[in-house]
Amino acid sequence: MSDLKNWQDLPLGGVIVEAGSAAKYETGSWRTWRPVTHREHCIHCLKCWEYCPEDAIKLEDGTDAAGAPRKLVKEIEYFHCKGCGLCVRECPVNKEGKAVALEFVRDEV
Repeated sequence: MSDLKNWQDLPLGGVIVEAGSAAKYETGSWRTWRPVTHREHCIHCLKCWEYCPEDAIKLEDGTDAAGAPRKLVKEIEYFHCKGCGLCVRECPVNKEGKAVALEFVRDEV
């Protein structure tokens, strides 16, 4: 029993010691499903952006129909997307059943 290591003697594992460094680490490489946007149906309500736990929904500056400035959904950054499906589930266009603005497809490995 004397050769068992104490927790202080163990090497560091998968610990990110630098605060705020999550953007540097790819976390989307193990997903099996990925969301795909259909911009022609997107109403840019930003619900997908609000619900995404990984900040994988990227926005861009744009204008609404009246010309007022607003944010628009630009793309999904697959580097961080884990394929959880929250964006697809919360999309109001999908819920209405009229069109599909976001869908889940099998990820090609």
